[in-house]
Amino acid sequence: MIRRFLLLSIYLLLSSCSTSIRKSDSNLSIDDFSMTHFENNGDKLYSISSPKSVYMKDVQIYKLDNTKILFYEDNKLNYIINSKESSLLNNNKDIKLDGNVKLLDLNNNLNKITANTAFWNIDKYEFILIGDVVLNNNSINILSSKAIFNKKENIIKFSKPVKYRYLNTSSNLNYNVKADNAYYDLNKNTFLFESKNERIKSNINF
Repeated sequence: MIRRFLLLSIYLLLSSCSTSIRKSDSNLSIDDFSMTHFENNGDKLYSISSPKSVYMKDVQIYKLDNTKILFYEDNKLNYIINSKESSLLNNNKDIKLDGNVKLLDLNNNLNKITANTAFWNIDKYEFILIGDVVLNNNSINILSSKAIFNKKENIIKFSKPVKYRYLNTSSNLNYNVKADNAYYDLNKNTFLFESKNERIKSNINF
């Protein structure tokens, strides 16, 4: 009886070890990762690069370190996004970026947006930034907890801005605006502030 118990214990131990090894082997490490995604008409949509990545076969997810993403429109580079790490989800249709996220807009006064986390669905036009969202350019500085960038309409919606500053080198005046939401129109270079409780609606052109 004791012998059977020992044999059974050894069998269970070997079985558990082999399962752990299989799970480890299911991950594929890739150095100098690079991937480009094209639209149906053949135009380049985006490209991703990372010095080190891991492909998790069981869940079909790419984990990337020090990620750099280039977004294109009509084969022209429009945006550069960097993050400490990222994940490619849902058959590479969703991208989650974590840690020191930086979005650089190359077409509008070098707009730069930073955040803790960001989400991008390739099939949609919305880029969501969450946590300590800060927008800087040559004219303005704004801080909020969340921002949604609609790439199709070229409008960024900021939720509950807590700090706003209008940078005007020709004036010593400081403009402070508190509102529930703020909308930045990248095409018109205008800011619209709205507040339902205080009934505030301000528009700033620059």
